[in-house]
Formats: sequence, structure tokens, C-alpha cells
Amino acid sequence: MTSFSKKLGKTRPRAASGFIRLTVDSKAQLCSGNRNASLNQTCCDFLLKLCMCLISNTDTWTHDDLQDVKRVLQESLPSLCCRVSDWPSLLTDIPQSLRNAQYCLIHLLHLSLQHGDRFLCDSAVFPCMLRFIMCVQDQCGDALPASVLSSVLYLLSVTHHGGPRLDTVSVNVVSKALSSCPPLFSRALPLPVLSFIFLYPELSERFGAAALTGRLFRGTEAGQEEERELLELLHTHPAALLNMLVVACEAETAASHSAVGVLRCFLSSVDGVSISRTSDLSDQIRLALMNVLQRQTHTDGLSVLLDVLSVIQSHSSGQMNHTDFKLLYHVSNLVGKMDSSDSELLLSVFNCLYCFLCVCPSHATDRAASLLLGNVRLLELLEEVLSSSPSSSSSSSSLHCSSLLLLSSLMLLQHKHSAQVQKSVTVDLHQILRRLAFSKRHTDALLLVCSVRFVQVCLDVDESALVCVCDTALQRPLQTEDGALHPLGHSGAASLVTALSALMLQKQDLQVSAALNCLTSLMGFLRRRSPESVQHMVVHQPWTRFLLFSLLSCDGSLRPAALQLLTLLVRFSGSVSRWKTEVQSVCEEVERRGVTDLTDHSKHTLRTMLTQCCAASPPDDLRMRMDALLESLKHLPPSDASSRHMLRVGRVSVCLSDLTVGPQDL
Repeated sequence: MTSFSKKLGKTRPRAASGFIRLTVDSKAQLCSGNRNASLNQTCCDFLLKLCMCLISNTDTWTHDDLQDVKRVLQESLPSLCCRVSDWPSLLTDIPQSLRNAQYCLIHLLHLSLQHGDRFLCDSAVFPCMLRFIMCVQDQCGDALPASVLSSVLYLLSVTHHGGPRLDTVSVNVVSKALSSCPPLFSRALPLPVLSFIFLYPELSERFGAAALTGRLFRGTEAGQEEERELLELLHTHPAALLNMLVVACEAETAASHSAVGVLRCFLSSVDGVSISRTSDLSDQIRLALMNVLQRQTHTDGLSVLLDVLSVIQSHSSGQMNHTDFKLLYHVSNLVGKMDSSDSELLLSVFNCLYCFLCVCPSHATDRAASLLLGNVRLLELLEEVLSSSPSSSSSSSSLHCSSLLLLSSLMLLQHKHSAQVQKSVTVDLHQILRRLAFSKRHTDALLLVCSVRFVQVCLDVDESALVCVCDTALQRPLQTEDGALHPLGHSGAASLVTALSALMLQKQDLQVSAALNCLTSLMGFLRRRSPESVQHMVVHQPWTRFLLFSLLSCDGSLRPAALQLLTLLVRFSGSVSRWKTEVQSVCEEVERRGVTDLTDHSKHTLRTMLTQCCAASPPDDLRMRMDALLESLKHLPPSDASSRHMLRVGRVSVCLSDLTVGPQDL
């Protein structure tokens, strides 16, 4: 019998739980009233061995639990001679002297339910467990053993599914039981129990962090299943996220390191909108970060907490309150104590500052920019990062991306508000141009996009008090052409045109949009500095016509990038005649397909292109066709191209409007 129970418990756990009920009912029928003592003892031995095997096969029971349960079963099984249907009354109407018998029933219910066998219906078990806790507290007020309370919580959490929420009195009863048993949180509580705790704010606020700490102490040994369960918990219960952040920001422990790892995975899959819509949670996370920054505690958790804040800021409503500006102040101060070797934390800080600037309302950007431009250490760190070459590691590339995006935003805001600058940042523009022209295959795609964005801002701003562009690549003394196109120089401008054209032939929409955006700025720069250059470098180049043909032939001729490029070429040519064939091709495609199935972006871009062409003295027959198409597009809703939508790529947040050309920009 002993070997059978062990084999059954190890190889057929679900069937084994069924044998528990069969044995218990057989004992009740054949051994009650002190009958068949030998059979009773055999049944007890069988149940004990079977239960021990089931417990040893699960990882939610500690060694102490194993000993406690074994002792309870040894003491109580011989006298347990009642049917399962009688258990509810025994769990609530038994004197304190027979408390171990109740513990025995609870352990048996736990084991059976854990292995998929319900001895009693959920509607019977749930109130029994609540009543049991109340009786224990009323009779003696002593704390339940951790093994018993763990089983009670498991039964409550699993049988609570789909039922009504607990009232305040019941929640207080559970809270009192939890507070009286601190050892409970030194174990890895199962997912249903964690979900039950985070279902009630009263429980999650008091015990959430402790419950997660016990679970996270298992570290990476638990594997992917452990991580999957914790990610499910974070997605299901927003309060769990805040408590996970609390654990991550504690002193350097195994639990905090595990929490950081889980949060990193969570951020890679989370929809920031789902966090931001929970306003209370967003406010609590902001306050938690404020407390950490005020303590000046630099842990791995601080980096991930800043990343979570970036996600929240990226999907905020665009309104910044007093707390947001205090956070911006503290994050800015944090930079003053950092070194460029703190790459992980530096990436989180730069990314967070960039998100603040992107979502900052227009009336407050001067205040935010002045705060950051007055931080000399921030500007020094940006210069140090950008003066080094990004390594092949993803973290180094991400740090360069974030640095370029942040510096680009600061350049624009400084130029817009004529803000005072405490220190200029020296950047080797020609090193960036060489990266775009000759190292595309060996450069991360996002780094290419961010490099293009930085070059585009340099062209828009023209002369910046913030950024000092290194022009050592230009020959001295400067030739006339190089002087007119400083700091690019003639060869730099030509190289940039070629690099942007190559990027526009890529399949990644973000690269195409960023390159087209930069080409728009480059053509404007060339027209301001040397009007004839924009003609022979771009408009009259055979390569430009090939590029336009390629874009028009790719995925249909109504691709927004193709329409935007055609708009630019007509605008800078001053006439439709050079591009008449391409314009007619677009009109034919629109007439054939109709405008109904076009995306909103395509419709707005098409309307902008047609409007530009109509203003460029087209032939009468072509004008009539374009006027008819414009008539069908006149009731378009306003374009949202200027909105500050944020995209998260790895650990880097990117403002889409920084990298795309809106119809109003053409």
C-alpha cells in the first residue's frame, strides 16, 4: 500500500486526489465507532503517504510546512471518520480542543483542489473558510500556523472566483489573520493567492509588497513559468505594479533584482495607455518615484522606475501639474550626480527627460527647457556620450539614440524661446553623416533614425547657441561652396542626399518617414543658403526621379511617402511640368481606386499634394482632374499629424511627430 501511494502521488497526482476522497468516505463507512481498527490504520497510512507525495511534488510548500502537515495528519486522521459532505459543519462547529481536526480537513481540501479535484462546491468552501477564520479569532485570537493560513488563503482565492466581493468586515478579518502571521510572506505564495490580495486595496496596501517579496526571492530559478505568472499578475491588477516597484526600489536583494527583471519584461509588452488611464495608479507611481529621488538611493530599481514613469508620461493627456515639474526637477538634479559610466541609469534618465519635453504643453516648454539648459552636468554628459562611438551592444546604441533625441528637443526649444545656455555641446556632425552614408548596414535601425532626426534639427535651427557643430572635416580655408553650406559643406550635403535617398528605399516606415522629414529640411536649408544647390543636388538629379518611381511602384502609387516626396519636388521646382507624368499617374490611381478605402493619412497627404500641384500652374486638363479629386476630399476631418503620439522601441521612447512629415509641413 505504501509503495502504491508513493507511485500514485508522483505519477498520477489528479487521480491521487480522487483516492483521498475514496479513502475518507470508506473510513467513514467502515471504521466509524472504533470499528475495523486495522483497516482504519491502513487507510490512515495510505492517506499520509499519498498527501506527503503530493506536497513534495509542488513548490508552494516549504520544508516546515511538510513537517507541520505531517504532524497534523498523523494526529487527526485516525479519528477522522466522517463523510466529505459533513466537513462544512465540522469546520465551523467544533471546539477549540479539536482544532487539529479542522487543520486536517483544510489541508485535505487544499491538496485536492490544488490537483483539480473539488470535494465540495465553491459556494460551500468559501463561506466555511471565512467562518473558520472568524471562529479562531473569536475563540482564542491566536495566529494560525503559516501552513494552515496558506491553505486557507488558497481555498479562499480559488473558490472566490466569480463570486461577490467581500464586505469590509470580511476583509478586515482576512487582514487581521495575515498581520498575525508574518512567516507566511517568507514563502512563494501561488498566483491565485496573490491575485486575491491585490483584488482588495486594503490588503494590497498592507501586504502586497511583502507577498511579492516572498515570491520574488525564488529569483531566476523558477524559470519562464514563474515570470509568465508574475507578468499576468501585473497586467491583471494595476496595484501589483506599484508594489512591484516598491520591491524593486528596496535595498539590493535577490528579490529586488528579480523585480527589476520582471518589470523589464513587463515594459516590453505593456500598453502604456492601460497604465495611464488608471489615474490613481499613475499618481501613486509619481509619488513613489518622488520619494526614491528625495532619498537619493541609486539602485537598479530606480532605473526601471524611471522607465515606468516614461511609459506613463508618454501616454499622458499632455497636462503637466506641479508634481510633474517637481519630478522633472528631481530627475534633472539626479543627472548632476551621475557619471557617463552609469549607462543603464543614464539611458533611463535621458529617456525620461525626453518624454517630459515631448508631452509638455506648449505654454510650459520654456520653463522645462530653461531648467534643463541650466544643468551644466546634463549638457556635459550629452557631449561625453555623443563624442564616443556606439558599441555593438544594444544598451550603448539605445543610450546614443536617447541622447540624440533629447539634444534635438533641447535645440528646438532653445531656438524657439531664445533660452539662455550655460554650456554649449560640441558634436561632430560629420561623424554622424559618415554613419548615415557608409555604416548603415552595421548600425542599429533606431540609431539611424535618431541620427537623421538630429541632422534634420541642425538644418532647421541653422545656427544654435546650444550645439557647436564640429567642422574639422571641412578643408581650410573654406571653399566658397563649403562656406555657403556650412556646416555641411558641399560634399556633406551631397552625401546626405544620397544617404537619405537610400533610407527612403527601406521597408521600415519609421526610417522612410524620418528620411523624408530630413530631406524636407535639407531642401529648405539649401534654398536658404544656395538656391541653385537645391536644384542640381535634388530636383534635377536623375536619381531623384528613380527614387520617386520606386516609391510610386511600391505597394501602389498612393503610399504617403511617395505623395509627400512628389509634393516636395513640385514645390521646389515651382512647376508641375517636370513631374507631369508622375502626377497623372497618381490621379489615375485615385480615380481607379476611389478615396473611400484610403487611410486618413493618405487622404490628407493626397489633398496636400493636389493643392500644391494646382498652385503650380498645371495644364488645364490636369487641373480639372485634380479639382474633381479635391472636391471629393474637402470634408476630411482635421489631421492629427501634429499630436504627440509616442512609440516605445526597446527602452527608447520616440515621439512620432518628431520623425514624420505632416501634410501641414509640406
